Amino acid sequence: MRLARGLVVLVIVAGLVAAFLVDRNDRPVTETVPPATNGVPTAEPNGAWFCPGGSAPDGVAGVNIELVNVGAVPATATVAGVRSGSGPDARSVEEVVAVGERRLVRLSELVDEAEWMGAVVEVEQGELLVEQVYVGGEVSGETLPTDRAPCHSRTATSWVVASGATRDVEFGEQMWLLVLNPFLDDAVLDIAFDSDVGVQTLEAVVVPARRVVAIDVTAEVTVAGRVSAVIDVVAGRVAVSRVQVVENEFRAGLAATPATADTAPVWFLSSVHRGIRDDVVIVADGDVAFDPVLLTIRPGRAVQVPLADEARLEDLESMSIVARSLTGLPIAVMTESALPFDGRVTNYSATVGADASATRWVAPVEADLGGIVIYNPSQTGISSATVSSLVDGVLVPVAEVELGPQRRAVISSEDLEGERPIAVVEASEPVVVGRELADVSVHAQMVAVISGAEPVPLG
Repeated sequence: MRLARGLVVLVIVAGLVAAFLVDRNDRPVTETVPPATNGVPTAEPNGAWFCPGGSAPDGVAGVNIELVNVGAVPATATVAGVRSGSGPDARSVEEVVAVGERRLVRLSELVDEAEWMGAVVEVEQGELLVEQVYVGGEVSGETLPTDRAPCHSRTATSWVVASGATRDVEFGEQMWLLVLNPFLDDAVLDIAFDSDVGVQTLEAVVVPARRVVAIDVTAEVTVAGRVSAVIDVVAGRVAVSRVQVVENEFRAGLAATPATADTAPVWFLSSVHRGIRDDVVIVADGDVAFDPVLLTIRPGRAVQVPLADEARLEDLESMSIVARSLTGLPIAVMTESALPFDGRVTNYSATVGADASATRWVAPVEADLGGIVIYNPSQTGISSATVSSLVDGVLVPVAEVELGPQRRAVISSEDLEGERPIAVVEASEPVVVGRELADVSVHAQMVAVISGAEPVPLG
């Protein structure tokens, strides 16, 4: 897996506790600690997907929807467009996706005259994974690199966006929260922003029924080098994502990132490059061990940790991260990174962590563009995993890996079968799987999708 060195920032947001630390070892927690919630997307037969979407094609984050059939039979789904603002009603289309097919649905063909647009995908037959594919608009005459992100497999009453930036004039940083209300009743939100310029709130934000609302954080929290958001849904249920644009002489890119539904005490971030800020366990290949970084975070606040400042990691080209609350109370985690190219840091991307493990994962990737990372979260057990390519509905094994406790394996997309490979990981004990696409014109980091297995909360 070819990974260039770049800048990485880890952002941790505290939920309901006064202090969080990260450590390699399990610590006892009280019986009053709430159980972890499953924020990892899960592909289920006859399920639904909620896509907060992006902009119209001529906007900053033009969006389409990709349907990936990861089952053994043809799949049928209805894709319903959802618009922002007033205008012509969005339309629906029924799609039949062949076994192993990746079908692109152009969202702008379902939604007319809208600045922002999303979708609700209802799976009527078969097993589909649904993702959002982005093409950035032009900023200062430059087309921003593409990105992709999985849709949500559930709605929720609280969401966390761990990081963003709004220094538009000085650094070309713009941030939006996209909120999708897929239901027939209006939703109402309260949003708390924590940033390096202070704490602000936005109350009683109405998201009309069957609409997408784009909240311009750049206008609400100006000139912030770091801003996080906690979204409390006072009425209804919604799905949320973040769109971040960066364009200046040093960096350029688009990152469309799912928000985190609720919070959890343990998170795994599959693959990052050098460069963090303040608090984590580093997981590298082989038997190399790294001491954790410890920090304290006030309730509702965020802390950044730059890995590039960690000289002890300078020989690593890639690594994974485990963020663990020593009290067992919940946090939310995001990484932001950028790869250097032609003297300029480009291909900016961001990803949220995984708060659950499972024995079966599915990960669509691109040939010659990165690969997948498999991690065994167990403190004591060994997990054996088979990595296969899904080709015309048939699993073709390509690798067998054995993972000791808290060890990871990296599988390059070049080792998978097919022009646009669909990797399937089946493990004897629960593992966590992430993926990365990295090239001149695209850089995307995502968790994989749990398919055909029960999620097991980390920690």
